[in-house]
Amino acid sequence: MTTSDETELRDLLDTARITRVFDSYFRALDEKQFDLSRFERIFTSDAKVVRPNGVAMTGPETIAHSHADSFTRFEGSQHLLTGHHVEIDGDTATLRANMVAIHLWKDMPAGASMLDRSFTAGGVITAELLRTPDGWRIAQVANRILWRTGYSGNIAQTR
Repeated sequence: MTTSDETELRDLLDTARITRVFDSYFRALDEKQFDLSRFERIFTSDAKVVRPNGVAMTGPETIAHSHADSFTRFEGSQHLLTGHHVEIDGDTATLRANMVAIHLWKDMPAGASMLDRSFTAGGVITAELLRTPDGWRIAQVANRILWRTGYSGNIAQTR
């Protein structure tokens, strides 16, 4: 195997690990798994999450607590991520992915139409990741919403 093949294999392995960490964040949201140990396996100690409205949360504990509070208003959610584009530069990486997120409001009549009991948003997620002794961790992630449909009247501006 040539040195360039070894480099390519290492980059492919890193890309898979980066994508897995990134996707595990959105899986935690959808499964409402907000325990601190999980978020410490996903984020660096000083990680920042920037919500679509510009509000930022810093650190795994604050991020986990904020999401736990925010997601209590949903019966369920599903984040669909695609088109992961990863660029690696040594021990840092950037990631860009397209996202469609569906959120079902809690306490809405089961017979209500999906437009009345949910909202769907599409956008772009960008992230910066760092290689740590324990593996890749998210240092920053931001969500830029491009479109939204459905009932979003319950969305607080600070969430």
